[in-house]
Amino acid sequence: MARADKPDYLRKLDRGFGLLGRWMADHRLVVFAVTFALLGAAGYFAGQARTDNSFDAYFDATDPSYQAYQLYQQDFGSDEVTYILYRVPGNENGPFDLRVMATIAELTRVLESEVPFVREVTSLTSVEFMQAHDDFLEITELGQELPETQAALLRHRDAMLKKPLYIGSLVTADASHGAIILEMSASSSDSLDSIRLDPNGGDGLENLYPQVSNNRVLEILARPEYTGIEFWWSGDVPMNAAYNQTITDESALLALLSFAVAAVIALFCFRGQWLGLVGPLAVVIVALVFTVGFMGLAGYKLGALFLIAPTLLTAIGVAQSVHLISEFSRLREQGAQRGEAIQRTLENVAVPCLLAAVTTAIGFAVMAGSHLRALAEMAVYLSAGVMLSFVASVTVMVCIMSLGRNQSTPPREPAEREAGIMHRLLAALVTFNLKRRYSIVAVSAVLLLFALAGASKLQVSFNYLEDFKAHTQYRQHTNYLQDIMGGMLNVVFIYQADEPEAVKSRAILAHLEALQNRAEQSPLVRKTYSVVDILKDINQSFHGDDLDYHRLPDSDELIAQYLLLYELSGGGELEDYVSGDYQRTTLELRVDMVDSALLSELIAELSEYLQENPAPQAQVKITGIGVLWLKMSEYIAQSQIQGYALAFIFIAIVLCLAFRSVKVGLLAMIPNLFPVVFILGVVGEMGMHLDYFRLLLATVAIGIAVDDTVHMTSRIRKEFIHCGNYEEAIRIGLMNVGRPVITTSIILSLSFLVYLASDMAILASFGILLSLTIVLALLADLFLLPALVLVLQPFGSERGRMADEAESRSERLATAKKH
Repeated sequence: MARADKPDYLRKLDRGFGLLGRWMADHRLVVFAVTFALLGAAGYFAGQARTDNSFDAYFDATDPSYQAYQLYQQDFGSDEVTYILYRVPGNENGPFDLRVMATIAELTRVLESEVPFVREVTSLTSVEFMQAHDDFLEITELGQELPETQAALLRHRDAMLKKPLYIGSLVTADASHGAIILEMSASSSDSLDSIRLDPNGGDGLENLYPQVSNNRVLEILARPEYTGIEFWWSGDVPMNAAYNQTITDESALLALLSFAVAAVIALFCFRGQWLGLVGPLAVVIVALVFTVGFMGLAGYKLGALFLIAPTLLTAIGVAQSVHLISEFSRLREQGAQRGEAIQRTLENVAVPCLLAAVTTAIGFAVMAGSHLRALAEMAVYLSAGVMLSFVASVTVMVCIMSLGRNQSTPPREPAEREAGIMHRLLAALVTFNLKRRYSIVAVSAVLLLFALAGASKLQVSFNYLEDFKAHTQYRQHTNYLQDIMGGMLNVVFIYQADEPEAVKSRAILAHLEALQNRAEQSPLVRKTYSVVDILKDINQSFHGDDLDYHRLPDSDELIAQYLLLYELSGGGELEDYVSGDYQRTTLELRVDMVDSALLSELIAELSEYLQENPAPQAQVKITGIGVLWLKMSEYIAQSQIQGYALAFIFIAIVLCLAFRSVKVGLLAMIPNLFPVVFILGVVGEMGMHLDYFRLLLATVAIGIAVDDTVHMTSRIRKEFIHCGNYEEAIRIGLMNVGRPVITTSIILSLSFLVYLASDMAILASFGILLSLTIVLALLADLFLLPALVLVLQPFGSERGRMADEAESRSERLATAKKH
């Protein structure tokens, strides 16, 4: 009969790790000195890493969609705004109360003069108000000379409410709310030098745009002179500031919480040994500092996706440490001296830990080919972080294990171990697996078919507003503002005419107007802006403010005349919609922040309209934050679909090579795929969509879950090599490796539940799903993997039961029960 053998290269690798561990234990001061020196360097580079959740952090500079957005910004300036909505409760005239209007006029001046990086502030007191007198156009601002009486101000209100240009933008149709719009001169994607408030103030959030702008706005609105006016704020600046603050505040908090959870579990499992606390803590600190240092050195940004990194690396670092501590403690309890125990620990565990780290890193690395810059960078630094965690665990952890007295510990009595809950649980588990192997495989197959049906219903969609939990200030303010005034998301159509001055053509403007009217039919579109609105307002003004004349002028000549009159009268709003050479003009849609799937339908509908009705003598491109949203969704979906396949292929190849068996490698993949597919099936059946965090679930979960599978498969295979019997290999393998596998899975699942403490709803749901996936992966490793090994017999045929082999098996069984 065939006999399973351990490959020579694995035996050499085991021996090499053992000798390395012995050397490090004998020269721990050298290892500690080198580690501290490298920590200092990593800490320096970590300080260079910048928090940035702008689109620049997500898109590569060569991306066509992002290039179109940047060209739009070059022509028309930054499109980032802060939108402030206000009302005056208990005042019958609301925003048009004379005293309130004077206060808003002063607030407008204060915001314009004190808020850093502001380009223009528009309110009811500073907006251009057009009136025609004979052949002259008069453009005034209410704040320049406020009416002397309340009655005069109310007449101005009535005149303003007749002009659609202001409704839904600066005032509600019932005049109950007013608004202030702060247009910014900077963009979050600008270079670091250009967004510092104080050039010598450093690169902390408190000195960088948009944080400095948002903080100053909030400080101004809280001043006592504005008491009695209720304010709500939203827009690009508050959203980016909220993301940046959340990332900064929660990165460290979530890492500390996850370590606290892991430490408590480890201390409990190792009966309060100091090694169970100090060792994992040192590994986690080294791995995190090195990883962030790597990010700073590579120029990577700390964006929203980075929020998963500290907890993820903490959980992985602790899990790897637990395998080392568990084996080390077992050998010490067996009576081995400290140095010998360290050497044998690395001989037994280091290779499976390395294999687990490599497969986990591969699970992340497959996303490096994503078109989304932030996702590609995350793939690289998480892969690096996993390997750094492994290096820290077999260096720093080993040196910490070497501290203390070297003499052996008296062996524990067999009865003491057999009385433990874990021992009894594992013994019952072994008995169940041996008796129910075929039932386990059959039930798993049925559940997998159910999950595949559910997974086929999955859809990709996300909503930036719902990223935040309902209690957060940003989400509450944005919800109220959208209900009252309109959408906070923009979609921009850029008309690129064939030659300069061409956008003065009525044919092009009529086409733009038709597209504008088509867009306004959608319930998602709350307000539209274009040069057509200005022309309509001028035309209405020259016809006694008659709403019947709120339409596009009838000829090219009249359009050109109106535009000239507007410029000569001091009008300045054209630059927001028309390039200086009149070759480009824009149509901006303000859209509700809804699921990206609904936004995609709107853009698809308008794109189809443009295909059926092409613009005369012009090309039309679509850009804006809303379009970049959709590109993000598309890129993430593509990268994850590719990532699932690549992760499976590359991890399977590594396992096949490591075990030198295609059968063993593929078998080891089944317990990793089962929990991922099952959770995705449940998500699909429940009608939940895949957002940009949930899309990461499969690749992250496969990368993590494979760790315990590798340890379990390696140990069962190793026992089979010794005993030649599958049932006995399962029994001894589970009894030895079951405890650390269960411990690491509990640590991982509970560590990811700390995401519930985040203000990001999207991160909390990701934590729940990932924790459930880890639990299912544990069950698959404890039940499905042994059942598959027993049914498929992947390690070769069992050996004959000769007396000496029977004696060897009995001795190993006795040892497993004893320890």
